[in-house]
Amino acid sequence: MHVLRVVRVLLPVLIVAAVVGAGSSLLSARPDLQKAKSNVDTSWSSLSGRLDHRYDLLSVIDAKLRPIPGPIRTLAGDVDGTLARWHDVRAHSALAIQVAAANDVEGLARRLVATAAASPRLRNNAAVLSALAQFLADPSRPEALAFNQKVASYEHERRGPVRSVIASVLGDGEIPVLDTTATTSSASSASSTPTATTSS
Repeated sequence: MHVLRVVRVLLPVLIVAAVVGAGSSLLSARPDLQKAKSNVDTSWSSLSGRLDHRYDLLSVIDAKLRPIPGPIRTLAGDVDGTLARWHDVRAHSALAIQVAAANDVEGLARRLVATAAASPRLRNNAAVLSALAQFLADPSRPEALAFNQKVASYEHERRGPVRSVIASVLGDGEIPVLDTTATTSSASSASSTPTATTSS
């Protein structure tokens, strides 16, 4: 009987403590999550403008490679499609969709640059080499890395049983990081163009 009395006393106390703890977590988690999401939005707003310029440079390469028959033409067509999707989602879609579209462009850009650089018929094509050099010299990588750090902080705020529920209620879903795998090319060694560097 003594045990039952103790349980009757402690149980309400534990319930109240749990409710208070959950409420405290709720009050602290929401502003932290909103601030982290705002930081991601601000960082992406700046980065996406740089990506517009980066992909303009990629479209110049694409246009010069499109008339060339063979695998390069097929790959250039694929790049056309991803660039079109990027422009389509850029101003009208959620941030996560925009990042996913940018990642598709980045993946195909690496393939296009590597294929063009390895093509013997393009080693003396000054126009293509110049376009490659300008794309590879694009300075957006540091800003992309900074964006990914903001995403990592945001995703950290979304973790945990209480915070994940709050994120779901607020509609703050998962955001992917931007693909910053380095885009490399042997174009700089195949050409005398001094400005070709490696960038993401």
